[in-house]
Amino acid sequence: MKKSIILVLLFFIVITPFFFNYNEFIRTNDYERLISNIKEETPNILNKYKIPGAAIAIIRGDEIAWVGTFGYADIEAKKPIQEDTIFQVASISKPVTTLGIMKLYDLGKLDLDEPLEKYITRWELPESTYDKNKVTTRSVLSHSSGLSMGGGYPGYEPERKLPTLEESLSGLGGGSKPVELVYEPGGKYSYSGGGYNLMQLLIEEITEKDFIDYMSKEVLIPMGMTSSSFSWNEDLHGKTAKAYDEDLKLLPNYLFIEMAAAGLYTTIEDMSRFAITNIKSTKGNGFLKEDIMETMLEPVIKVNGLTGLFYDYMALGHFVNELEDSKYYISHDGANKGWRASFALAPKEGDAIIILTNGNNGSYLLNEVLNSWHFTVFNKNRGFDKIQHRANSILYSLGCILLLSSINSIFNTSIKLRNGKYRIVGFNNRNEFVFSSMLSLILIAIVCLLRLYLVPLLSFINPRTNIIFITVYIRTLVHIMQLFIKENNEVGANVNYT
Repeated sequence: MKKSIILVLLFFIVITPFFFNYNEFIRTNDYERLISNIKEETPNILNKYKIPGAAIAIIRGDEIAWVGTFGYADIEAKKPIQEDTIFQVASISKPVTTLGIMKLYDLGKLDLDEPLEKYITRWELPESTYDKNKVTTRSVLSHSSGLSMGGGYPGYEPERKLPTLEESLSGLGGGSKPVELVYEPGGKYSYSGGGYNLMQLLIEEITEKDFIDYMSKEVLIPMGMTSSSFSWNEDLHGKTAKAYDEDLKLLPNYLFIEMAAAGLYTTIEDMSRFAITNIKSTKGNGFLKEDIMETMLEPVIKVNGLTGLFYDYMALGHFVNELEDSKYYISHDGANKGWRASFALAPKEGDAIIILTNGNNGSYLLNEVLNSWHFTVFNKNRGFDKIQHRANSILYSLGCILLLSSINSIFNTSIKLRNGKYRIVGFNNRNEFVFSSMLSLILIAIVCLLRLYLVPLLSFINPRTNIIFITVYIRTLVHIMQLFIKENNEVGANVNYT
């Protein structure tokens, strides 16, 4: 009877986390309630997760419905985030660059399916076991070209001399790795910042213009993004927010020669114009013609791996998530040291959201806001929202099981020690002591490795994973304690009580 009661209690303890609400923001179909909730809760999230500042914009019916600014652009100076504050938006540079490529396609200056090397003379792809002629502009823009990451492009210290674009492509200059053909072109989705570095070179070769000048005159200014630039020029210096790490420590303003992949500076106002222009283009009255926009947003390849938790397909420069009733939305995020940004837009509905932050922990805010916005627009939970809830529930259930198991072991062991049924292994039992010590060290090493690799991996799902992992430490320590405790009858006369 007693055992049955314990099992029933354990069952309820384990399943209870699956009924909890882990959302930071409400789920509502009412835009006014959504905006009000974001206004109210965002300052709490910034404080809770050590995010210095954020700017959020909501687009409705092809117009800016609301812009909110929170926190600090400069913590030490107490300088607040404003609507004209400059943010570095990392990989959101890629969809903006894609517009520049599609403009050239519209003008007939390139064919999306011709070999890329047809247009490039200043640099050549290294030899590969795969066919370089299958690397096309379409495959590069959709991350299906088989090209390598190029090192991820973390940026260069401000005082360092930037390498040339060709040096970066070759992995020279200390901030990149060679761009190489490492997979069969068109075979699978494989995110490649290196490919977009090639897009930067492509634009310069076709237009015979500097990438910064072309993108400014032909893309940014026509779209109304007059406060944006792919170069951190003097006009931006005074308005640029400062970047911070996970502990709110100030980071340098890293610079980029790999601008198409990671170098855009912009504001929440300009990103709103970008979103509105994209929405209008799908209806035939924006920056790109309607048929060009359709080509750009046509899914090319299914997204796999960890990225597949967030997105369904990759189009040209944009991720695509498909829903019921032919609904869909496009999006992209960006992450550089000290910066996190994201946008999502639903062309048919005319709705969009943009979130910009100046801290490494900004992803926690991005996902929460996107989850809430998605429910408001589509009246259903975002796919990642569902995964996040299941993962949180499982983590908390495991934590409860480990904690209860630890308490039970400590309780039973202490009783048996007091009754003399157990003894503690002492130094006189050298072999047992050494064996138990070795096992203890191995267990500690395993747990530390798990924490080192699993916590960062799971933190995008639950930022409190580190706290949950404490139960793993507790259970490990209890197990180590048990290694040094034996039954008295195991050693007969050599029993050593300490």
